[in-house]
Amino acid sequence: MKPFFVEQLKRFVPALITLAILAASIFTVSLVDEQEKKHALLVDFSFNSITTQSEQTKRTVQNLQHPVHAYALFTPGREDHALLGLLNRLSALSPKFSYTVTSLVENPLLVNTLSSSIKDEQVTADSLVLTCAATGRNRVLSIYDYLSQSFDQTQQAYVLDGISYEKSIVEALLYITLDTVPSIKILTGHGEIGETDTSYMESFLKSHHFEISRVNLLEQQELSPKNLLMILSPQKDLLDSELNILTDFIKKGGSVLITSDYNDPDSLPNFDALYRKMGFGRLPGIVVAEGADVNAYIDNPLFLTPYMGMTEPTAALIGAGQTRLRLPGARALTIAADTSTAKVDQLLISGIAYLKDVQSASESIAKEEGDQEGQFNLALLSDYPSLDGTRSRAMIIGNSAILLDSWLHQVTYGGQFLLHMVNHLSVNEPINLDIAPKQLVREQLQIPNPLLPNALIIALPLSVISLAILVLLRRRRR
Repeated sequence: MKPFFVEQLKRFVPALITLAILAASIFTVSLVDEQEKKHALLVDFSFNSITTQSEQTKRTVQNLQHPVHAYALFTPGREDHALLGLLNRLSALSPKFSYTVTSLVENPLLVNTLSSSIKDEQVTADSLVLTCAATGRNRVLSIYDYLSQSFDQTQQAYVLDGISYEKSIVEALLYITLDTVPSIKILTGHGEIGETDTSYMESFLKSHHFEISRVNLLEQQELSPKNLLMILSPQKDLLDSELNILTDFIKKGGSVLITSDYNDPDSLPNFDALYRKMGFGRLPGIVVAEGADVNAYIDNPLFLTPYMGMTEPTAALIGAGQTRLRLPGARALTIAADTSTAKVDQLLISGIAYLKDVQSASESIAKEEGDQEGQFNLALLSDYPSLDGTRSRAMIIGNSAILLDSWLHQVTYGGQFLLHMVNHLSVNEPINLDIAPKQLVREQLQIPNPLLPNALIIALPLSVISLAILVLLRRRRR
């Protein structure tokens, strides 16, 4: 009986060994997989190293002030594996960053939860939603946020030149976790440009991590000197009480960005009094370029192409050759007579031009006797001190379209101009990391001297054929 049992047991030994090896293999693979996820051990062999992070990214993620959770939403079967690889590496850098991969098909109720907390941000089937419970801020990124563009002078249009997964995600992480972020208030209550017309500009600035909201001074809404105030082409004047609030605002270091279009009211006494404190004055009429100055306009003498003055915020634009702007109709501006307390610089200057009364210009833009002529200021920048030593900044431009219009941003450097100005005027540091985009396409192999490679390619098969012939000849002689 005993030998029979031993004999049967021996028959199961190979199966038991196989099961033990299989269990050990599964355990080892699971352990290695867990360690890979925890420490992101996979080496990035992609041609553009898309999941490899810069040192700046590593420091930023490792020093996150608050925990962040990301929802990577994908249409089933269309997962972005490059994005997932980067998220995995970011989660390995810090326990404060985690992510979940899901889809609105599998979890349709998730969009309601996210949309209610994200307010006006749109959650789509393929997007990355970053949330921070501690600050209550969120950011939604789509594929369009990961594409880097540059202006091609030959095509006169923006072209794709890289992939910016890393920069976009890390800047978004900073935006939702910092205790204080750049904030913009848009003044309302005086017939200013409405939300429909400012929607593109607001979307553009939000994508660069600015908080934007509107403020009505008559409703006792809060306006802090830490906010950049936008006054966008008002049609009605300030009340005296509002003027006092805004005067106090700039005395405490508040900065202002102002637009005044040529067809806005020429007389707004309280607004003009506020502007004079900043060193600005407005001239009535519309600027018309002299027909002979072909560099001062495009197609139409009213469509001005201004010259950019060298100032702190425009120096980088001039250095990069990003000076092409287009102003479709502009008001001329002047430096206020009493500028003893404000330093005013010319931002944008017209070519040789003349001022035309708006009503007369609707009939004819031809120059008439008595029209003021010369070069006119189209945008001004000022820096002015307060009694307590606080310094404030302000900008005024005689055309709002260059800041608001998406088409002008596509065919000129209007977007870069707006962003540089807003960054300069804001009290808080802009969220802008110097992380280079990854290469978009693999460059073709360039062989400066193809003679040697071609010779080798030809010589290899010939040598094989020659050796084969020698072997065949020897065998034939046997």
